[in-house]
Amino acid sequence: MEHTFTKETKTCSASWPRAPRGTLCAADRLDLVYDVYTNTSERHRHPGATSVNIVFLHGSGMSKVVWEYYLPRIAAADPDGHYAVHKLVLIDQVTHGDSGVRNRGKLGTVFDWTDGARDVVKIAADEFGGYEEGSPPALNVAIGHSMGGFQALVSDVLQPNLFHLLILIEPVVVTRQASPAAAAAGLSQIPEGLYNALRLKTRDRFRSESDYVKYMRNNSFFANAHGQILQNIIDFERTAPEDNGSVRTKMDQAQNLLCYMNMQSFAPFLISNVKFVRKRTIHIVGARSNWCPPENQLFLQKTLQNYHLDTIPGGSHLVNIEAPDLVIDKINHHIREFVLTYPLQPALLSRLSLEERMAKFDRAFESFKDRALIKTRNPKL
Repeated sequence: MEHTFTKETKTCSASWPRAPRGTLCAADRLDLVYDVYTNTSERHRHPGATSVNIVFLHGSGMSKVVWEYYLPRIAAADPDGHYAVHKLVLIDQVTHGDSGVRNRGKLGTVFDWTDGARDVVKIAADEFGGYEEGSPPALNVAIGHSMGGFQALVSDVLQPNLFHLLILIEPVVVTRQASPAAAAAGLSQIPEGLYNALRLKTRDRFRSESDYVKYMRNNSFFANAHGQILQNIIDFERTAPEDNGSVRTKMDQAQNLLCYMNMQSFAPFLISNVKFVRKRTIHIVGARSNWCPPENQLFLQKTLQNYHLDTIPGGSHLVNIEAPDLVIDKINHHIREFVLTYPLQPALLSRLSLEERMAKFDRAFESFKDRALIKTRNPKL
């Protein structure tokens, strides 16, 4: 990041209660680790510029580090001064990355993606909720890939006043059930062949450092990632070598697999409630992606009230790490377009006297009443 941003790694309690079997013991409490990058040179912004806060949500098996390449390229995106980035927040979900390390020994067999969305709301509300008198209006943006796209939508269902703009990159919502009977029973199933393929892509233990690096570069989900992003993942995901020289990843393979094995059991919640998402929602898809079925895109396009589709030619489901510059261009374009098209209301002054506040309420009440009342000649109670 540029020197004008300061980085702070924070830890907080995850939302509670969790889904049944989300922890090994009902008394267990989970932690979240996340990074906050804060702009320390806001005095250089143009007067009246919109302040932008962004939370980044990773996909299954990934971590907050996959977004580090994005940060300087998004933070410096608007030289015209229409907006300026204030905070950038990167979260490790409870089973992933540094959060997964802290929670090892407490995690159960259920990772409910909606619990992850509750964690996002908890952190974003805390980080974006501060207010300083005279500060410009703030635009809160959720950017999520795959599982993170699902969680961005659920976050808006749970707290519809938190985010103003949702940018979903290959979000997973509608999937194909392995068995219609399982779907009817509310069970989550994946084909055995898919499970075995996922096991090969999610190894967590290696004989040596060289074995680990070779696997990550050639056989993991990240093999085709942008060079810098792949190196960031390799450096971040390894834990300290054991006495015998063996290496393990921060995320356990079992927890990685559970992300996929649990998915279909909680998807109906979002499918039933996504119709209530009214925010401007950008759906970025890879043109050659085959992870999400066509029904996924059609459902979102039909159901979301303020939907915009943006396709990246040649992109796969992992387009965010394989073609990050194309995705970054899309993100910057849509943030700028939102700032110019959907102006935010200025923040209220915090230092009003009680009399000024009551006078403001009275004016608002009269205006609201005039719009709310239906006039009739013979009203009856």
